[in-house]
Amino acid sequence: MFTLTDFNELIENQLFYNRNKSFFYTFSNGKLPIGLNEENRKTLKIKSNEINKFIGKTKVNFTYEKILKKICEKNIKLLTESNQYLYFDKEDYKNLQTIYDTLLEKIYILTQKTKIFDKDIDDLFDSHYKKLQEFLIQSNGVEIFKKYEEKPEIFPVKCAEYNPEFQIKLLNIDIFKIKEPVLDIGCGVEGNLVKFLRENGIEAYGIDRNLKGESYLFNKSWFEYKFKMNTWGTVISHMAFSNHFMHHHLRRDGDFKKYAQQYMKVLNSLKPEGCFIYGPSLSFIEDVLVMSNQPYSVDVGEHWTKITKVQ
Repeated sequence: MFTLTDFNELIENQLFYNRNKSFFYTFSNGKLPIGLNEENRKTLKIKSNEINKFIGKTKVNFTYEKILKKICEKNIKLLTESNQYLYFDKEDYKNLQTIYDTLLEKIYILTQKTKIFDKDIDDLFDSHYKKLQEFLIQSNGVEIFKKYEEKPEIFPVKCAEYNPEFQIKLLNIDIFKIKEPVLDIGCGVEGNLVKFLRENGIEAYGIDRNLKGESYLFNKSWFEYKFKMNTWGTVISHMAFSNHFMHHHLRRDGDFKKYAQQYMKVLNSLKPEGCFIYGPSLSFIEDVLVMSNQPYSVDVGEHWTKITKVQ
């Protein structure tokens, strides 16, 4: 009997097999580095009848949608862990679910056959990975994947988590004078700085993707989070928001305008005399802010910028 545990194992094996492989490199035979691993191929052929019954059962007991959601969450997590600059909004999640819905439906039809040939499997998964290619381009543009065309293995662009003492020193923060409450944008999955501040009696919160656990850590991207006016005494972001803003500023197809709008939402969320402290600096927008009539002062250090709401 094929169970949910067996299905989850197939998914995990497949994701592990394709980890750090490029969706955009093409071998001389026209094939992609990513594909179905041999163990899953054998399972699909040997246990086709059981798999067919399992998929059919999930549609009856209403677990099908939950399975689709979990597959998509695992894929997005893997993609963003391999490249921190990839971003997927709610509409992207829906589109990815549609792609995997199509895949499962085709597997359901395929497993009804009395005999499954390798060509049937190859055609199915070649089509699936082509759709994933299109999905990545539609959601994140072309430029970010240019390097992926050069080699079959990708070089991960991961987001490191720094210890809180290092972040505080680098951003020139005095925790004895910091204005509360504090929000750390892109706090990392561990929320190290947020936890450190709270341990020192400071009301602090954090937002990031893939967060779990503590009630003061919000599992949202900085685009999904609602920045309310006059809310925060201090907003911190070390090697996170400004890093991504710079990335999009330099990309030919980057979403510069979206980041600029979000930057202003962060500033508007500050209380009077509140600060947005971040690094690296963003001279291209800080210069505009200085020349504008906006109620903010700008201080720039070697590794940090501090924007203060003056009224």
